[in-house]
Amino acid sequence: MKHLFWLLSFLACNLYAQNQPPVIQNLTAAVNWTANTLTIQYDVADAEDDALDISLGISSDNGKTFFPVNFIPATGDLGFPVTPGAARIISCDVSQLAATPGTFTVRLVADDKQPFDLQKLVNEVDSNRLREDLRFVEGIRHRTGGLAHLNAVRDSIKNLFHTAGLLTEEQAFTFGAYTARNVLGTFTGTAAPSKSVIVDAHYDSVANAPGADDNGSGTVGVMEVARLLSRYPTKKTLRFIGFDLEEAGLLGSIRYVSTGIPAGETVDGVFNFEMIGYYSDKPNSQQLPTGFEVLFPAAYNEVANNQFRGNFITNVGNTASKSLISLFVNSAAQYVPGLKVISAEVPGNGQIAADLRRSDHAPFWDSGKQALMLTDGANFRNMCYHTPCDTAEDRLNFTFMSQVVKATLAAAAQLAEIQHGDWAATTFKNTVRNKDLYRRPCAMALNISPKERDVLHLNIQGCAVTNVGLELYDERGALITQESIPNMQEGDMQIFLPNTLAPGVYFAKFSWSDGQWTERVVVAQ
Repeated sequence: MKHLFWLLSFLACNLYAQNQPPVIQNLTAAVNWTANTLTIQYDVADAEDDALDISLGISSDNGKTFFPVNFIPATGDLGFPVTPGAARIISCDVSQLAATPGTFTVRLVADDKQPFDLQKLVNEVDSNRLREDLRFVEGIRHRTGGLAHLNAVRDSIKNLFHTAGLLTEEQAFTFGAYTARNVLGTFTGTAAPSKSVIVDAHYDSVANAPGADDNGSGTVGVMEVARLLSRYPTKKTLRFIGFDLEEAGLLGSIRYVSTGIPAGETVDGVFNFEMIGYYSDKPNSQQLPTGFEVLFPAAYNEVANNQFRGNFITNVGNTASKSLISLFVNSAAQYVPGLKVISAEVPGNGQIAADLRRSDHAPFWDSGKQALMLTDGANFRNMCYHTPCDTAEDRLNFTFMSQVVKATLAAAAQLAEIQHGDWAATTFKNTVRNKDLYRRPCAMALNISPKERDVLHLNIQGCAVTNVGLELYDERGALITQESIPNMQEGDMQIFLPNTLAPGVYFAKFSWSDGQWTERVVVAQ
């Protein structure tokens, strides 16, 4: 579905490119469980006939995590170099998956290892598309004042994520009688999946405002970045989030930061859109919070010297987010030179500047993660903030909005390490049951404590197994250690590892005389 959605756009946008990324089409996966073989067929084109690096991932959880390649031996048109062409074949031994029922996701990535033309991608941000999206999003989106439209906007975000091929999920939680829902669209990274980059906005409004700027502008900004950036693979995980209940006290982002970030994942940066559409070139159209001149004298002087015009985007980060602040500034300067950026680096987590904590970046700051708030200034510029006049027509500037989206797209693409390639996904099912060779020998539980990351804790119940081999791999398939266990007895065991493990996802493969089994292990931060 993803490639049908993007193909015509891709061909039109790349007609005159100096070097076009490869395009994957017609990906299929056929499994023979009698022989435990999976045959993957695909076509791949490259306008310059560059040699391609083809990588394969197989997932049992809809693409959240992918098995290391070592567990699923594969041969054929895989790795580097692969020549572009039709009917390319990869054959896989899926015997390791035989005991796992359900549906598997196959993801193929083609990379021609050419430099990525980021300026070209940035130029694809479309102010008219932002306008059209906002025409739909505008309207009261509140759990009591506008529930039907709130649900409709949430569904539109989900549909966009799904159509783009992203892993689409909801994080649901209750607030009184209301079931709130954060909406997530995820592309799991190809090389560093345990590191993530987030682009987010809240999609709810207050009960008496149509919320065009607050925060329809941010919502359509996330949709546009997701629409464009999801077409390409990235080495780190990319996550696009629509937060619910920001207007009730940042409840959606607080819930996500406290319970939604996967164990072992490091958030490398968050780009939070908080009202990005109001622009004014009139003198004295920009006010500043009390004390701004004391905390940020350079930024204050820049605004004052510009006669307090509201013609810039404010780039707010805390002390820990200094490198992210610089990334956004540099991205804007290089790729969107017409966008004026004024940055504010808040000491600590911003407790002394409460007005700069009023959005979904703040919970990330409080948990020690780098995050930016990108804002037009809210009530310090837009006098229709939280009122019925917060409408788009004749009030919001879509050129300015598109410039903010462009700079964010450039910064997120660089931080996530975008690849000059293409990706495609398909599925196959397992209807095999109880293959003795690939069953757990007995009840088994594994864990590694974040405080004791050089010890694998193993609990066995119901049996004893002798002469067991253990291989521990990281999520990229690199072998961490090999151990020999003469006796796995019922009860608790400790297996001491040669090195302390970094937070992330690992796979432990156990082998014995008449069987083998693989367990996924997560090391939390």
